[in-house]
Parts: sequence; C-alpha cells; structure tokens
Amino acid sequence: MVRIFIAIGLLFSGRQAIFSQLTAQFETTLYFEDAIGNRDSIVVGYDTLATHDIDPEFGEVEILSPFDSIFEVRAGTFTWQWREKLSKKIINRATAAVGPFAPEDCYSGQPVFIYIWAKHQPIKVSWNRAVFAERRCYRATALLNHWLDELAGPLTPDEIPPEYACLAAEDSIYFDMSEEHLTSGNDGVYIDQRILIEKEIEGLGLQTIFGLRFFPAATPFDFSPCYWVTSSQQELLTGTVASYPSPTAGTAYFNLPDGVEALRWQLFGINGVLMLEQRETGANKVELAGLPAGLYQLLVQGSDGKHYWGRVVKQ
Repeated sequence: MVRIFIAIGLLFSGRQAIFSQLTAQFETTLYFEDAIGNRDSIVVGYDTLATHDIDPEFGEVEILSPFDSIFEVRAGTFTWQWREKLSKKIINRATAAVGPFAPEDCYSGQPVFIYIWAKHQPIKVSWNRAVFAERRCYRATALLNHWLDELAGPLTPDEIPPEYACLAAEDSIYFDMSEEHLTSGNDGVYIDQRILIEKEIEGLGLQTIFGLRFFPAATPFDFSPCYWVTSSQQELLTGTVASYPSPTAGTAYFNLPDGVEALRWQLFGINGVLMLEQRETGANKVELAGLPAGLYQLLVQGSDGKHYWGRVVKQ
C-alpha cells in the first residue's frame, strides 16, 4: 500500500525528489580493486517504480565530472537513450520474470553496464555471493566483459568467451580491462562486441572506457551462461574444484579436499543442459568423448555434504 501511494505521488509531482529515498526491491554492492590496492564500489538493483533514466528517488546521482585519472568505476543503464548518464548507483526498471519455471515474486530487468577506468591492471571484482545463491530469482546472475550474446542470441558452449563470473557460485573474479587486452581478439570477442563508452578522463581528455555487464537472470529465456546454477542446484554451492588438464582433448580429472569423496558429479552446458552424469562413489574423471569443444560447468556432490563446482574446457 505504501508503494502505491508513493507511485501516485511521483506521478503528480513530476517525479520531483520530494519523498524520502526509496528502497529498491533488489539492490547489491559490487566492489572493485585495482592492481595496487585502489578501491571503488557501485550499487546495482531493480525496482518496478524505477526508470531507465537517473532516479533521484532511489539515490541515483548523475556524475558529470571527468573520471579520475588513476581509478574509478561508474554504472549506467543498458538503454540507448540514457546510456551516457552514469552514476555510482543504478536502480533499473524491473519487470516480473516470465517463462518456464519463473520464480514467484521475481523482478529483474535489463543489464546494467559498469565502466572501469584503471591505470593499473588487472581489476578484482567481488560481491556477497549469498545475495545471489540464496535467492533463486538471481541465482543465474552473470558478470561478463562483453555483450556478444545480446547481439548474436543464445550461444553454444564453444562460442561463449571464458571471461565471466557466476555470482552465485563465486565471490570474486579478475578482469583485464586494458585496451590492449580487450581489443586483441584473442578470446574471440572483438571491439564491436565490447562494452565501452567515450568519456572525459581527468588530465587525459576524451578516452574509450571499457566495461562489464551485470546480467540478472531467472529463467531459461534469459540464456544466462550461469543458468546451470538455478536449474541444477537448489542448495548453496560451498566450494570450487579445478579440473586438469585444462583444456583437455578427452578426459578431465578433478580432486576434492583431503578425506572427501565424490558421491556424484554432473556436467552441464552453459544454459543448464545436463550433458553427462556419474553416480559412482569416488569417481574423479569426466570422459568428454563425443562432446563438442567448448566450456562446461562441473557440479560435484561431496561426501562431506558440500557441493563443489568448476569449469571444464574441451579443446
């Protein structure tokens, strides 16, 4: 009821900031640190009352000054009309999740772009994993350094670049946001598929600033590379496991912590499709014969009651 009154008030006030700052239906903080320890943070979120423009009611303030010459992070909306407007906080417009197996009372929206200017690379990005792991609505959320899938549609495992994080399965990731790295094409993503913006940098003038995409996902229709977290695993993921050799042409091996046996493992494609499964206790190898080259997600149930995940790359 309170939200209804606020919405009516905003309509008649021309969205002037005469009300208390609104609390978004979902918001979280992302933390950034450069290679020499400089730190910054932004807030991203979603609400049905928000717009794609800057919303002072949600604490958004457009930053018009140049980026810091050493290190600074700002966020912006995915929508073209307002993409030039950047803030330390972006609460995007939310819509109800639709499609098969959509979580109830789940509201998410378009991606948020995060622009990072950093003199010292690489950049560590971290977050509170529990925020995503404990809520099915956001369990498939991904952080990527491109928007290839937005341009080309759903990707197969061999098409998606490996530089991304599943926020319900990990708590941090390193990205190299330098122009030399992001325009090399070594990972199959080229300049027109990168997230970038032209903005003034203090003392350096107009520069190209590269960014990341915060991609909330809740249903198969979202085609998140992290949908396997939602579709296969309702408990919290409690550990990671490395496979070797990586990449491999045929067989991948993995080891759990000392004293822990694998009770079951499952291998998923990037959109949650179960490719292989093994229920033999102690099995620690994955035979990839017959699968196409690409990136896969490995989920292992341990004898300690924990669930471990890792990535398997087939050549």
